[in-house]
Amino acid sequence: MKKILIASLGTALLLSATSCNKNFLDETPQSVLTPAFLQTPQGVEAGVTGVYSGLRQIYGNDSGFFTTEAGTDLFTTGISASSGLSDYDNTALTPLNDGSHSFIWSVCYQQINNANGVLKYGPAATGIAPARLTQLLAEAKLLRAQYYFILVQDFGDVPLMLDFVDSPTKDITRAPMASVYTQIVKDLTEAMATIADKPAQPGRVTRATALHLLSKVYLTRATAIPAGATADYTLAAQYAKELIDTQSRYGVALEADPATVFTEGNENGKEVLMNAQFSGDATFNRIDGFTFGGENVAGFNFRSRYDKLPNMARDIANGRPFARHVPTYFLENSFILTDASGNALETGAALRTTDTRYSKWFTTVYRVNSPGANAGSGSSVVGDTAAWYPGRQLSAARLAQIAARKPAPYVVIQPNQYTTEYFPTLNKFDSRNRTSVNGFSTRPNIVYRLAETYLVAAEAYFYLNDKDKARDYINVVRRRAAAIGKTAQMEITSAQVTLNFILDERARELCGEFTRWYDLKRTGQLLVRVRNTAYSPALVTRAAGTGFTAGGNYGSNAAINIKDFHVLRPIPQTEIDRTSGKITQNAGY
Repeated sequence: MKKILIASLGTALLLSATSCNKNFLDETPQSVLTPAFLQTPQGVEAGVTGVYSGLRQIYGNDSGFFTTEAGTDLFTTGISASSGLSDYDNTALTPLNDGSHSFIWSVCYQQINNANGVLKYGPAATGIAPARLTQLLAEAKLLRAQYYFILVQDFGDVPLMLDFVDSPTKDITRAPMASVYTQIVKDLTEAMATIADKPAQPGRVTRATALHLLSKVYLTRATAIPAGATADYTLAAQYAKELIDTQSRYGVALEADPATVFTEGNENGKEVLMNAQFSGDATFNRIDGFTFGGENVAGFNFRSRYDKLPNMARDIANGRPFARHVPTYFLENSFILTDASGNALETGAALRTTDTRYSKWFTTVYRVNSPGANAGSGSSVVGDTAAWYPGRQLSAARLAQIAARKPAPYVVIQPNQYTTEYFPTLNKFDSRNRTSVNGFSTRPNIVYRLAETYLVAAEAYFYLNDKDKARDYINVVRRRAAAIGKTAQMEITSAQVTLNFILDERARELCGEFTRWYDLKRTGQLLVRVRNTAYSPALVTRAAGTGFTAGGNYGSNAAINIKDFHVLRPIPQTEIDRTSGKITQNAGY
């Protein structure tokens, strides 16, 4: 899809909100939306393209991961934190200092305003084919719903702005969460009635996107507003089931192998329902690695400091090691096959081998690319093992064997040696087609995919007390992940279907994919799991390991710091100030 950066002509609220990257709003806009322009074919097309452009900010920028994966049971503090989100640091996670959520607020409302302009003036456009205009308006409605869904999950009550704002105003207040959800459902339902089944271009949203998003919205609203929970769970199940049952209509299907889902070049594959488009075109994507704004740092966020290991140097293939997010022991161990009582059915070298997602989605071995680097051995050979994360404690005899290895030993980093710098790396977003060692990723990032639809259906049916159907949907996902000959071992029974199991399965399937904080909040488990150090380890110092100098810490103070009010994010103080207090703050901040 061609990408055009559109500048909103919205309020001071929308135009001035602070970005976590200071130069984001310094970009020169490629075009400007005005009522007259939006009534032309070019204006409608450009307006909708502008609404899409915000997805690159939400699903590529650091803030996208800090606001969805940090501060959960799956990832803990790396070497760089932001706004206290990793450990709920109350000196940083404040209305004034939380730059990540200020950024999310700003981007969402800019693109909502662009969508409002398209929806208000686009219907009057002349010279454009009616079918094309209908499609563009449907896309604008779906995307507006998506941005509002982000906002309502983060902030609760938020301003509900449905008219195009082209002059400054302070007359803005928060609408009840119920009203926002009603509008989201209305937009999605109307979009679903006219939107195309299949994308005309990669990255375009479709009726399949609408079905998935609508099911997820109903699932989320059911727990946010319990008064209508049963009806909402029923609708969540209905729409998820419709997409699953008619997936061939939309040209979507599960990939046969989990590894294929995130294979580079397959970001628009058959399992993908929605993504944020990036490319190597420097006109519309930040790719140089140093100029922030529209950049894709997905792969870097989860990459450990392999470049400091013996016989290793930073290179394009291994990525840029931001080391922002470290997988918790809970996430790593969730891939160990267990029985219905939670007892491990795998030991030793067999750990995490029945469920192949761990071996396919986490990098545990690094290969020598710079013999002798970082006090390494000049005898090491390019392509040989440089470092190994075995995921278990090795015996003294095995460690001695590795230390005596010829032509050179390699570093072994065991679980008790994980630090903020050294840990198994989530590789779903790795980008080997970058233009330079530090250059940003050019890969589109997947936002929604069909495997999640199965898990949404399972969760909805669980709440409707139909554990058999929930089991069946979960088993589809688990069978796909099974090692050859181990399908039966991966299947679960109806008795195993619990809320905890559903959350654990979502962790295994969707870790790192912009969803975990919302999952925990939706299910009422955010406070429970973050406070439980069995899920989120407390801050501890690790000792040096054999052949490896361990520095830093592993874990965070999230369990100590998190408060009940952290189930909502702080409203940016700048927005409260600009409206003279008409926009109010969430309790606790």
